Amino acid sequence: MSLNDLPTIVLVVLDTARRDRFGCYGYDRPTSPTVDGLARAGLRVDTMLSNAPWTQPAHGSLFTGLYPTQHGAQWRTGPKLRPSVKVTMAEWLRSLGYDTWCVTNNGMISERTGLARGFDHYAFRLDLEQGWQRRARRWEKVLRGGDSGGRIVNRWMRERLPVARKPMFLFVNYLECHWAYAPPPRWLRKVGGETYGAVEGLRYRADVAARVGPWEGVARSDERDFRVLNTYYDAEIANVDDHVNELLDTLTGLGHVGDDGRSLVIITSDHGEHLGENGLADHHASLDDILTRVPFVAWGPGVVTSGVREPLAEFVDVLPSMARMLDVAAPQVDALAHRRTDLFAAGENGHRYGFAEWRSWHEKEQRRLAARNPSYDFTGLARDLVSVRDAEFKLVRGSDGSKVLYDFANDPLEQTDVAGRHPEVVETLAAQLNARTAEWAAWEGVRTEPTPAEAREIEQRLEDLGYI
Repeated sequence: MSLNDLPTIVLVVLDTARRDRFGCYGYDRPTSPTVDGLARAGLRVDTMLSNAPWTQPAHGSLFTGLYPTQHGAQWRTGPKLRPSVKVTMAEWLRSLGYDTWCVTNNGMISERTGLARGFDHYAFRLDLEQGWQRRARRWEKVLRGGDSGGRIVNRWMRERLPVARKPMFLFVNYLECHWAYAPPPRWLRKVGGETYGAVEGLRYRADVAARVGPWEGVARSDERDFRVLNTYYDAEIANVDDHVNELLDTLTGLGHVGDDGRSLVIITSDHGEHLGENGLADHHASLDDILTRVPFVAWGPGVVTSGVREPLAEFVDVLPSMARMLDVAAPQVDALAHRRTDLFAAGENGHRYGFAEWRSWHEKEQRRLAARNPSYDFTGLARDLVSVRDAEFKLVRGSDGSKVLYDFANDPLEQTDVAGRHPEVVETLAAQLNARTAEWAAWEGVRTEPTPAEAREIEQRLEDLGYI
């Protein structure tokens, strides 16, 4: 494929957006008309697995085609990509001639963590706001509900993308669905559902502004609070869907996106969010499907096959599938040799199984998290987890020796261990997990220690997100 024939590629991550809150995946509230429209006209992957339940490792797998233990950007083994990660998606696309752009509301996608490697142009939302603008936006969010940065980065793109050359690779991360949920009032009215009254709502938003964490919010909530939190979260889905609509209008108007066979638009999420299910909050310390099964929609007439893809896929499949779509060799051929490559095409190849990892906090990080969320009991959560799943079952193993099997057909919320009823399934899945972890072991000894300046910035951004 010549340089002139390469399609524009737009990859949008709706940070912390749950799959089950999108209309195209069966939700009945009007949360996602833009994404639903792309799904109807394009490709919807029914089961897309993020290989980790939080920002750094999930984006790391999406950008490299490597599992978290391999790329290393996660708790304990990070906090940045290992030096043995030879190339990222942006670096690879830039080598093909792409003009590469990163526009992010999440500060963990940065040069410090290695996740912004390969981008010719980089914009982080907090760098786009003057001090008074940031304060005004935060006060608006407290007083009536407001924006989490989507308007700011969309305005920046309207101003800057006219100079982008073709072919362009644009990565955008929106943070609306991340805690804390305080959407503009019009989106609450749009999705419907129970909300707080004026005084209660102001008190809730003031508490959020005072840095009450999601774990603390769950610990304090009763049934009514959970209903309200779900409404607020759904309204944030509607909020970010509108930002996507605005972005697509901009890209269409600039001639970067169209139905001429030279555009690919991908909408996904890095992970989901617990809203009290199984007593959990946020998106750590668990590999529940609520966190790891994410929406994935691709639109591109003449570029991707339309319809619903039923076979299971993983984030590590995106980069090699993109290479096949472009008809070029994938980077890191040895590491990606066994990945699926047909994500954007008809047919089915690769494995029946998908994998995810959670590496727990260090003791310092756990202490800081507990101090910020004093009402929540974190006992038992500080353990590593690995999981393997097929279309029917998931096996989860913990570093504490735990081993549980879940049956999706009869237990979608993963509340009942059925390992004793299906020993043959446990054996089969355990063999798959053992083979995969053995493959990862070769990467384990390679660490990337940040410089003091990098460590300070990474820690500040983790704190800004409420992770510590």
